[in-house]
Amino acid sequence: MQGRKRLEVKLDGVRVLAVCYASMGSVNLFSRNGKTFENFSHIEDQLRPCLKQISQRMFGRVMDFVLDGEIVGESFQALMRQAQRKKDADAADSQYYVFDAIPREDFYRGFWNAQQHKRITKLAEIATMLKSRCVNVNIMPGMDVDLDTADGQSKMRQFADAAVEQGYEGIMIKDLDAPYECRRSSFWMKWKPTITVDLEIVGFEQGTGRNADRLGAIICEGDDNGRRISVNVGSGLSDSDRDDFWSRRDLLLGRIVEVQADAVTQNQDGSYSLRFPRFLRFRGFEPGEKI
Repeated sequence: MQGRKRLEVKLDGVRVLAVCYASMGSVNLFSRNGKTFENFSHIEDQLRPCLKQISQRMFGRVMDFVLDGEIVGESFQALMRQAQRKKDADAADSQYYVFDAIPREDFYRGFWNAQQHKRITKLAEIATMLKSRCVNVNIMPGMDVDLDTADGQSKMRQFADAAVEQGYEGIMIKDLDAPYECRRSSFWMKWKPTITVDLEIVGFEQGTGRNADRLGAIICEGDDNGRRISVNVGSGLSDSDRDDFWSRRDLLLGRIVEVQADAVTQNQDGSYSLRFPRFLRFRGFEPGEKI
């Protein structure tokens, strides 16, 4: 958290790699683990006529390259339903936000030495062209700050607060002097807030595999800001917790637990759940006691 950084909002979407063959006019979309996305053909169609121009402006010549970005939709849940469908998908309103571009050969070897600030500058050069020709393809906006200064730290806090207020997951903090790496690294850091809610234990789910014959998840329900939340909490539990809670499950029924999560999410049926729920602790209330 020192030095020159790039700040971008953290989108709530699907990470997508667009492998572009500029000389052939071909585009294929993949997940980070190599799974083919077949339901975003409108993005491929829009990119295809622009490949040679993107390549020439980004790399100085026509060559194959990879775009790294995120596809977002009306909501994360709706987007994932469309992304995973085998047929009858309706993802035409989804948008592709590109935040990096790498020569294909360098991407396949897992590393490109061009610094982040140079890659951002090149992306900015194609932003206007993409905006005029690709309705659903965008270059990711952001701002640069120097975290070695009080002004830079203040701007980062303001940027993060504004991002959360606008409904984003959080922000990305990128090292402007770093190369591109095809793996998780400290060059790109994610900051996002977490929430905690107090919920009642209404049941227990037996584990499977290594958790067979002990607790798999705590089934919790409760009200938070007028929303009825129902969620299975299977993370944040140690092996000893799973053994102990399972043996005392009849006594723990009705106890109040504090659950940490990334966000409240709405299910397809209108009910609410939590994203990435983790057990934190028992609250100091007895079963049935008014909170």
